[in-house]
Amino acid sequence: MDIFKKNWLTSPPMDYELKYYMLKDSIQKIEGLISNGKLFTAMSIVETELHYLYNIKYDRDLIEIEGMVVTGINIDIMDLEYEYPESTDAEDKMYKICDLAIDNLEKIYRSIRDFWRKIESKCTISEIPDAKVTNTKGFVMYIEPSSDEIEIYYYVEPVDFKMNWVDFKLTYVKNIKNNLRAIAEFIALCENHSDVHRFFRFDSKVKEYSKEESMIPLMKYMLFNRIKHGI
Repeated sequence: MDIFKKNWLTSPPMDYELKYYMLKDSIQKIEGLISNGKLFTAMSIVETELHYLYNIKYDRDLIEIEGMVVTGINIDIMDLEYEYPESTDAEDKMYKICDLAIDNLEKIYRSIRDFWRKIESKCTISEIPDAKVTNTKGFVMYIEPSSDEIEIYYYVEPVDFKMNWVDFKLTYVKNIKNNLRAIAEFIALCENHSDVHRFFRFDSKVKEYSKEESMIPLMKYMLFNRIKHGI
């Protein structure tokens, strides 16, 4: 979703008010995503933009450090005094907006993480019918009490858990009826063909958040951490 235009901060014209309203408009769109229950989408956008802004801020700090010149010694504190390279008015405006954007987006990010943890506390992921911690492939069932069907996804355990959970892949397999008989029949069918799989069920009591843009990513997050820690 294109909320922040590419190079919105560094591209001309370098007008403070224009950049401020561009930032304000983008933040309102992110808040709209959050209000519509699209937490993962909002979180991804904020993370990407913060990475972009941190790079700009870091580059300025690096320029100042590399360009500073020793001008003397402060006898009172016994420390060197420096003179920093001058910046243009346009650069000052850009860095001022950069700092403002970082402050605002960090607040939003903390808010999203709070919502995420609140939703997570209302969800459970459990292995059925028994634990098979040595198996590296499996299925996870997305279960909503109000739904007539269960969505089943397939996964392969990552070789290296240094990867980000976002890159952990779930592949949709099929829907089955939302009852214990259907669950038992699916597991039995899989085990008749192979004994290499694990089976998880993800139960959610949350209704107000988008399934595709909040709940499925949360299921993936919880499953990834479950198998990562060998549980």
